[in-house]
Amino acid sequence: MSQHNRAGGVRHGLIAIAVAAITSGVHAGVVTIVPGRDNSLFEDAAGSLSNGAGQYLFAGRTLQGLARRTLLRFDVSGQVPAGSTITSASLTLHVSRGVSSIVPMSVHRVSADWGEGASDAVDEEGTGIDAEPGDATWLNTFYPGSTWTNPGGDFLSTPSAIANIGGVGFWTWGSTSSLIADAQAMLDQPGSNFGWMILGDEFDTPPTAKRFDSRENPEASFRPVLRLEYIPTPGTGAMVMLAGIVAARRRR
Repeated sequence: MSQHNRAGGVRHGLIAIAVAAITSGVHAGVVTIVPGRDNSLFEDAAGSLSNGAGQYLFAGRTLQGLARRTLLRFDVSGQVPAGSTITSASLTLHVSRGVSSIVPMSVHRVSADWGEGASDAVDEEGTGIDAEPGDATWLNTFYPGSTWTNPGGDFLSTPSAIANIGGVGFWTWGSTSSLIADAQAMLDQPGSNFGWMILGDEFDTPPTAKRFDSRENPEASFRPVLRLEYIPTPGTGAMVMLAGIVAARRRR
């Protein structure tokens, strides 16, 4: 065998090794994330109610005709490797109280940062309690200073997912292209990750409010969960090796 053919065979072998190193390191990952913070917005003219440290979250319309909205933020970039491609995203919450009828509830990307303070409502928590510093309220992103541009929170009008939510039990907003895109943006631009808002039917005559269990709920299995599937970026070392081999071949 000539020296040229021998060298070519070595290069082909190295390329095969590099490709194998790249592809062997790429395995789909799955992660489940509990919110890093959550809160409820209680419709209130004074904008002074919250429940940042409470064990429950609320969304929908109450018997008194007042709106409730749930805020959730998940630390995606802290749980999924940078550069990964997210392929599935689903959100599961546990309903612990509320009307038993099925009502549509939508998930919307939030467009402004917000806080979770030390407020902790009493009893069933449905009326909220006086906000503490740093809490999100109907009017404030961080009580008592900064405010939402729009009372009730700033969020994208087009929902990322819609699910029909019923009585006590676990309910899931299944993976959609918009939920995946949201989660990908939360991974790629963590500084703009302000989470999601859950809205119920706030206009129907019968009450539609649901009570969800929050991240502070003493029953860990009832806490909200974001489930993500992703494909990590191949190892950079093998990529550099392959690029070097290919460049060397082109010079010959």
